[in-house]
Amino acid sequence: MYKNILVAIDKGSLTESLREKAIQQALAFEAKLTLCHIKKNTVVYNSMISVGMFSTPRIIQDHSYSLDEALEAMKREALDAGVKEVEIVQTHSSSPSIATADVIASAYQADLIMCVRSDKTSLNRLLLGSFSSELINYAKCDVLVVRNKNE
Repeated sequence: MYKNILVAIDKGSLTESLREKAIQQALAFEAKLTLCHIKKNTVVYNSMISVGMFSTPRIIQDHSYSLDEALEAMKREALDAGVKEVEIVQTHSSSPSIATADVIASAYQADLIMCVRSDKTSLNRLLLGSFSSELINYAKCDVLVVRNKNE
């Protein structure tokens, strides 16, 4: 049924539950596994300059953390478990969930997107948004949201 499974990994969301479920699904459907991590850009607008014109916005890319080792470890784990093809995709976007759902999923012909449920409080989710909720709203294919084992 699923031939291309995209695992959407947000900062801090590469949990044991997500790794296990993604590998299980890829093995069950003999599907390609694409591990996708998109770091969030921050757009900063400077104040008006003296002539009353707005300055151009600056985009700041977050380089404060890296998931390279974790993604490579998951790739090795999946290949060792018998998944035939595993690919890693990393990039930057001001809206990682929309970029994952619209751009990456289409480009990699994903028919299933997997992600982990956010552990944010209700107030934080309201103020900051939820990666998994946005992903569900924008995805054009099936989405499987995995719950953390410790919840």
